[in-house]
Amino acid sequence: MTLVGSHTRIMGQATATTPAPPAAARFDRGEHLPADYRPGRQIAQTLTIAAALAALGGALAARARPIDWLLMPVFFVVANFIEWMVHRNPMHRPLTPRIMYRNHAQLHHLAFTETNMPITVTPELGLVMMPWYTMLGLFLIASPILLLAGFLRGPGLAGIFLLAAVAYFLMYEALHALYHLPDATLDRAGIGRLRAFRRRQAHHRRHHVLGRMAHVNFNVTFPWMDWLFQTTEKPE
Repeated sequence: MTLVGSHTRIMGQATATTPAPPAAARFDRGEHLPADYRPGRQIAQTLTIAAALAALGGALAARARPIDWLLMPVFFVVANFIEWMVHRNPMHRPLTPRIMYRNHAQLHHLAFTETNMPITVTPELGLVMMPWYTMLGLFLIASPILLLAGFLRGPGLAGIFLLAAVAYFLMYEALHALYHLPDATLDRAGIGRLRAFRRRQAHHRRHHVLGRMAHVNFNVTFPWMDWLFQTTEKPE
């Protein structure tokens, strides 16, 4: 990202940069984690809910016609839009209810700034991964699309959408966690040497500039909607 005085550029348009809140400099991650927090327990909760939703999706998708499966890529694009929309709005704007805003903009982004992205101890993943109730809230937001798919093409297509939504959510959570792992850990796993991964990680790191977080780089998975809606942060 190129700074021009007190401005940056989004797709060639100069926009003001908000100063970083001073609270970020003294943020103690450990103070915001319950004493009994265990990342393994949270991961198990996420996988249990995902498995239940996938089982329902699989049961419905068993009734799908072969042509219905051709819409799976379309559902991934729809999921990418939902990711962009939710990240840009309730996660970065104090809309009612404010729980997503508090957990994300006022907690996650103060815990991890662009110059301090990696976790230092495993329990800090609790400030990266979504709580189980947020996961259910996202599926509730997507439920009208599920119902529309079922209305237009029957339960089979609804099941395909549910399977796509579960796969996309797990991909989001996995990538987001990986972006916040130390470089040494990523390199040992071989992931840090992948150019495509480093591009996505850099895209997310620019989102963690405190003065830019509510304006740019909302896609964590693939920056399709950032490109479409011109919210990608680019150098001059």
